[in-house]
Amino acid sequence: MVRESAAQAHRELLTPLTGAPAELGDDDPRRTALLLQGIFNAATTAIESGDDAAAETGRAVRMAVAAVMGGAVSA
Repeated sequence: MVRESAAQAHRELLTPLTGAPAELGDDDPRRTALLLQGIFNAATTAIESGDDAAAETGRAVRMAVAAVMGGAVSA
């Protein structure tokens, strides 16, 4: 029951994540959204482990934007 609820929540999070890649002409926006979700999940894990929330959030956003736009991540 809990596992299915978590799976449903993750599926619902993918919907807004597919928007930007789709608008930019990504050939597989769902797959890209899954990979972006991985970036955000890793940042969440780091924050929950005590890392600086602002720094992790900023890095995750820069990585996601760079991934979608095809650029490099800078500190």
